[in-house]
Amino acid sequence: MNARTGHERGQTVVMIALALVALIAMVGLAIDGGMVYLERRRMQNAADSAALAGARRLSQAICATNPNPAVTDAEIYNVVRDFVARNGGANARFEARYVGFAGNRVVEYNPPRWVGGGTVPLGAAGIVVTATITQPTYFLGIVGTSTGRATASATAVTGPPLLVGGGLRPFGVPAPVVAQLNPGDWLTVDFDNNGGTIRWVSGEAQHRGWMNLGYVWNQRENPNWPRARDQNTGASDLKRWMQDGWNGTLYADCAWSAGCRTGDYIHAKPGTNASAVCAAPLNTVFYVPVYDEVPYCQTQIPAPKPACPTQGGGYCYHIVGFAAIKITACSQGQKEIAATLVEYISGEGVPSPNAGFGPGSNACASHVMVVSLWK
Repeated sequence: MNARTGHERGQTVVMIALALVALIAMVGLAIDGGMVYLERRRMQNAADSAALAGARRLSQAICATNPNPAVTDAEIYNVVRDFVARNGGANARFEARYVGFAGNRVVEYNPPRWVGGGTVPLGAAGIVVTATITQPTYFLGIVGTSTGRATASATAVTGPPLLVGGGLRPFGVPAPVVAQLNPGDWLTVDFDNNGGTIRWVSGEAQHRGWMNLGYVWNQRENPNWPRARDQNTGASDLKRWMQDGWNGTLYADCAWSAGCRTGDYIHAKPGTNASAVCAAPLNTVFYVPVYDEVPYCQTQIPAPKPACPTQGGGYCYHIVGFAAIKITACSQGQKEIAATLVEYISGEGVPSPNAGFGPGSNACASHVMVVSLWK
């Protein structure tokens, strides 16, 4: 073998080696890059869920009322941490900051105010969560990249719905019916179960859509269930709430069929309660809860939960949204309300820019709070 042949073979070996490195790098880019892409999707899910959960806890700080005390910065931090771990895995890391509104814009504090820093800052109306995970690569280490890093951020804000009406009334409407209506469409609510667009359809014939707003709970409120106080609400209470509006705050969840069990449950108040039917003012926009299921507390609502109510068989409404309606006519004799739909807010809803946390906040004036990702 002459020197030239040996030299050519040496060049061939080098070229093959370089080609193998390039091939491995391409395979590594495909495999490790795909891994980073999947991890980024996972981090986005973790950031989204943690931001929503944190903003919901923040809304409870904003709308603190006796006997429902304000949650603390530490409680908000804990729920963000738990949702990052639950959706992103034990190796996921995060940071979270408070944000507020400046007009219709979401703005950060300068300097930043960190969730877990000890206090909820004045004006806080939302939370930004950034979730990150670093994983070892399988092939790219050959070309000097031994780890892959995936990061995603999400911002969630809370406040009253964009349309602020005249408070909240104690009867509900079913989501399948309201979802088929457009703003301006007519609907009737029949509390005697004899007809109308919206009526109770169930084997529990004594339930007519009335909601005992003195017995509301949410699975995130454990251990004291501060809103689940009075299961003996009477027609006089319903009449007062219909006339003046209810002083409290409700939260909506996604659909029961989607596995959601952490929104508000409202005790189903039985009976026609005729004296309350026409107590609400005419031609005034106000909110009513929208429900998708009416589970039986003892067997269908999972723990944790307070002691199930006994009045009315222990049935409860699962809240998935709110309807802004305007009553245009009412008949106490027929026990029927005629109204027009103004707006239907399903699921998380769209919050209105508001004054956020602190004294003098107007965020709770409608007694309805929604939480949403801010894109």
